[in-house]
Formats: sequence, C-alpha cells, structure tokens
Amino acid sequence: MQHLAAHSSVREFEPTALADEVIASCVRAAQQAATSSHVQAYSLLQVTAPSTRETLAELTGGQSQVASAGAFFVVSADQRRHRLAAERAGKPYAANLETFLLATIDASLFAQNLVLAFESFGLGTCCIGGLRTRLAQVDELLALPADCLPLYGLCVGVPAARNAPRPRLPLSNVLFKDAYPDDETLLAGMDEHDQVMRADYEARGLTGRNWSGGVIRKFEQPTRLGLHDYYTSKGARLE
Repeated sequence: MQHLAAHSSVREFEPTALADEVIASCVRAAQQAATSSHVQAYSLLQVTAPSTRETLAELTGGQSQVASAGAFFVVSADQRRHRLAAERAGKPYAANLETFLLATIDASLFAQNLVLAFESFGLGTCCIGGLRTRLAQVDELLALPADCLPLYGLCVGVPAARNAPRPRLPLSNVLFKDAYPDDETLLAGMDEHDQVMRADYEARGLTGRNWSGGVIRKFEQPTRLGLHDYYTSKGARLE
C-alpha cells in the first residue's frame, strides 16, 4: 500500500542504463496482469538507438526524458498475433471496436503492472501520452507492422529528482455504492479537490491554478484529430 501511494511521475533521470535482467524480470511480472480470455493483446518495444530516441523526444513534443531516461519503451495494443493465428488456420479475424478496446485495456493493465514492477526496484517512471501527437511519424520511424497499435511511451530509469505524489480526487468522487451520485455531489467533491490542488500548485510555485481549470483547458478543444485514420490504417476497426 505504501508503494502504491508513493507513485509520482519522474521526468529527470540519471544517465544510467537499465540492466537487461531487470527489464526481463519486470516484464515477466507485468505479464501476470489480468488479460481478457488470456488473449494477451499487448507488446512492448524497447527503443535503444540514441538517434531514434532523440527523434522520438522531438515527436513527443520536446520531452527530453524520452532520450535521457535509462530506458524507453513503446506500449502497444497488439492484435497481430491474433490475426496471424486466424489466417494460418484459414479463419477470419473479425476486428471491431470491441477487439480494439480489449487490446487497449489489456495493454494498459500490463503497463500498470510494469510500472509497479520497475518502481519496486527503486526506479522512476513516466508515461508519455505525447507519443500519439505525431503518431504516423512515430510509426514510420519504428517500422511498426499492421495490427500493432502504439498507445503511449514509457520512460524508466534512476531518478535524478523526485516530486511528491500529487493529490487525487476525494474518495467520495470516485467510489460509489449502488448508484451513481447526482451532479451536485460530484461538483462538491470537485470543489474540495480544487482547494487541495490550489495549495499544491502554490507550493510548486504555480499560483492561481486548480484541478477544474486544468481539465477545462485540456478538453475545450479536440486534440490529436488524426488518431481515427491512423489506427484504422493499421487494422483497427472502431465501429
């Protein structure tokens, strides 16, 4: 419980490479995550070439930790093994929105296990959603095959600096019994969290911010508009 509660994203790393045996041990542990019907619809690509990692740092929005962390991985929802098994048996592979969701959920459960495994070694981690910002270029750079659907990156390494864990929403705003609460209850919990986060931001030297404001800014305009076309071009079906 203490291990889970201590998590925070790390963005500054020492230039220390991860040992292959540590990576293998953590990946094996992560594979024990729950997986729908044992399909194991995920894959993990470690990118080691410095020049490729430098390019990925640019493609993810100038996130220098992509190049500087001890290791960088790409987490993918992976349907390729399933399609190959079906084709070899002369059977159809009926991809649809459900198979895409299944693979995305499987990959995220695997990745969360992986983060916990790495952190159990005292390492720091940072998920990189910016991998999806210029995804077609990432795909070309990494020469990914059809049905391998990259979701986000993962930086892992020896922390050069750590931040304190950031506060989360109050339990009453995420744990419900028997029925979803009314909007007034949700808004009251959000107001409570805004007060906590305002103090947290101020302690970090960022005044005038709160949680709701960040959410509003993030979702007031659609982003990454090419994702539908990219994923369907790679074999995903979203209907």
